[in-house]
Amino acid sequence: MEVLQNRIDSFTRSKRVKTGSKTTATLKWPHPSSFQANPETLAEAGFYYDPSPEDRDSVTCYMCSKQLSEWDSDDDPFDIHYRKCAKTCSWAVVRCGLRNDVDHQGRFVSQNKNRMPLSKVMEKARLDTFTFGDGWPHDSTKNGCTSKKMARAGFIYMPQEPGDDLAMCLYCGVSLSGWDDDDDPL
Repeated sequence: MEVLQNRIDSFTRSKRVKTGSKTTATLKWPHPSSFQANPETLAEAGFYYDPSPEDRDSVTCYMCSKQLSEWDSDDDPFDIHYRKCAKTCSWAVVRCGLRNDVDHQGRFVSQNKNRMPLSKVMEKARLDTFTFGDGWPHDSTKNGCTSKKMARAGFIYMPQEPGDDLAMCLYCGVSLSGWDDDDDPL
């Protein structure tokens, strides 16, 4: 589920869940798109739809496996994921926490030294996005853009489809793909 589109798609497909020893129910995402926690924002915050008979709006983070449910119309999935999982989830640290680090004009304003772009904490969290799941496709070849170099340069891995090598700079928002063997992200 590290692929963004797969997470988004998980909200559009009906899910069959066991409700008893011999019965099942078909569940769909129960909230309107007007909710702040809608399929797109939840998927961007790292979640996929993972309902149960008791929690019809349950979602699970693809990286830390944290399950959250009982969404209200004004719940911010980025803020909630960061508050609940920043100590254990690299996606919450790099993607969700960023909203607290920048002002309304996109300028980095955090005073926390562990949130600074060059901190070891942030570099490790960015690296984790490249090494999770199937991993960064260029780590298996002799390539100038290894996951370590990508993370050091400020990128996170954000595949849009399987096999994709899309990486986004966390700090300027530029997304790049199609990395060649002689590319150097630094």
